[in-house]
Amino acid sequence: MLNLFLVLAIPIWFVMLYPFARRRLAVAVRPLDARLLLPMVLVCTFAFMPLVFTVPREDGNAVLEEGLSASNIITLLLTGLTGLYLFGKIALDRRVALLPFAMPYLPFTLMIGMNTLSAAWSIVPTYTLYRSAELFIFYHASIVIFDRTDIERRFADILAIITLAWLASVTPIILDSLAHGIVFSAAKNNMMPFVCAMLGFLVVFRPPERRRRTYFALAFAGFVIAGSAASTGALVAAGPAMLMSSRNRVLRRLGIAGALTAVAAFVLLMLDLASFPALLDLLATILQKPAEELANGTGRSTFWPTFIAATQDRLAGSGFSAGDRFIQLLIPTGALAETLGRDEVFITSSHNMFLSAWAGTGMIGIGFALVVLLTTLSWGMKLDLGGRRFVASCVLMLVLNGMTTPGIFQDWNVNVLALAGLLAFIRVQLPPDGRVAAHPRAPAADTVLMDTAIPNAWPIS
Repeated sequence: MLNLFLVLAIPIWFVMLYPFARRRLAVAVRPLDARLLLPMVLVCTFAFMPLVFTVPREDGNAVLEEGLSASNIITLLLTGLTGLYLFGKIALDRRVALLPFAMPYLPFTLMIGMNTLSAAWSIVPTYTLYRSAELFIFYHASIVIFDRTDIERRFADILAIITLAWLASVTPIILDSLAHGIVFSAAKNNMMPFVCAMLGFLVVFRPPERRRRTYFALAFAGFVIAGSAASTGALVAAGPAMLMSSRNRVLRRLGIAGALTAVAAFVLLMLDLASFPALLDLLATILQKPAEELANGTGRSTFWPTFIAATQDRLAGSGFSAGDRFIQLLIPTGALAETLGRDEVFITSSHNMFLSAWAGTGMIGIGFALVVLLTTLSWGMKLDLGGRRFVASCVLMLVLNGMTTPGIFQDWNVNVLALAGLLAFIRVQLPPDGRVAAHPRAPAADTVLMDTAIPNAWPIS
C-alpha cells in the first residue's frame, strides 16, 4: 500500500506542487560579486585534499589506514570552516542567504532539502544528515564563487584555476605514471574530465578574451591525464548539442534524437562492449587499458544489477548518499561476495549518477535529477548561439559521463562545483524569471553563427 501511495504521490508532486513551490520560493537577487580568494581556497582544498591522503588497499576488506582517517578529520574541519565563512558572509550581506533560492539555482537547492528529509527513512540517518549539510554548504560556497556580473569574462579563468589546483594535488601520481610510460589516465579521476571538457567547450563555443590557446591546451592536458574510456566517449555530446542549439526546428529535433541515441548507446556499450570486439581492441589501444577491463565496463555490468536488485523495493530511496555508501545494509554480504567477489564487497558507489539518485531518494531523486538537468538546459537555450552550444554540450557531457560516475547526485564533488558555475553563467545573462523576448522564426541559415545576445535586466536588490 505504501509503495502504491508513493507511485501516485511523487509524480503528482512534481507535476502539480513543484511548479507552485518554485514560484513561491524563487527570489530575484543581483549577482553577488564576492571576493574569490577565500572561497576558492576552501572549496579547492576540500575537493582535492583527499587525493593527498590516498591509501593503497590490496582488497576491499582492508582496514582504512591512518592517512584516510586524517583526511576525514580534515574534511570535517573544512566543512565547518566553510560553514562559518558563509555565516559571516550572510551577516554582512543578506543576498548571500538568498542566492541558492534564485533561479536557476533553486531546483538543486530544493533537491538538497529533500535529501535532508530523507534522513527520516535513511538506513544511516546521521550519515545522510551530514552529507546533506556538506552538500549544501559547498554548493552554496560554489555559488558564491561563480555568481558575479563578470562571470562570462572570468569563467575560463576560474575553471583554469580549478584544473591547475587539481594538477598540483596529483603531480606525484602524474610523474610516477609518466615514468612507467602511462600518459592517458596518468592520474585517473572520474570527475575532473567534465571540468576540463567544460573549459574546452567554453574556449570553442564562447571564446574568452585572452589566453584561448593556453586554456585549450590546459583543458586538453587535464582531460587526458584524468581521462577514462567513458569520459572520452562522452565527448560525442558536442555533436547532438550543436544540433539542439539551433533555432531550426528540424535540426533541434534531430539533436534531441541524437542525444537520446547517444545515451542509449553509452549504456549498451558499458554493459556489453565485448560484443563489439573491433571497437574494444581499438579503445584498449588508444586508452592504454587491458581489453578485459573495458569489456565489462570496469565491473559496472556486474554491480549495477546488484544495486538495482538491492534497492528495487525502496521507492523513496534508502537515504541520500547512504544508499550508495552502505549497500551492504540492503543486501546480505554473502550475496554481495557471491556476485562481486570477496575483494569488492565494500563498494561504496553505484558509479552511475542516476542510480545514485535512485539509491538515495528513489523516485524523488530521479524526479529531481530530471528537473535539475532540464532546467539547466531549458534556461541555457535562451542564450545566444555560442551560449546555447556551450550549455547543451556541458549538460549532455554531464549526463553521459554521469553514466559511470556519481555525478551530481551522490555528494558534493567538482561536478557540483562545475554545475554551479554553469548555472551562474546562465543566470547573469538572463532576467531573474528567465523570460526573454521571443526570437523571430529564423531561416535555415541560422544553423551557422549569427545570433542575438540576451540583454541583462536585473532589478535592484
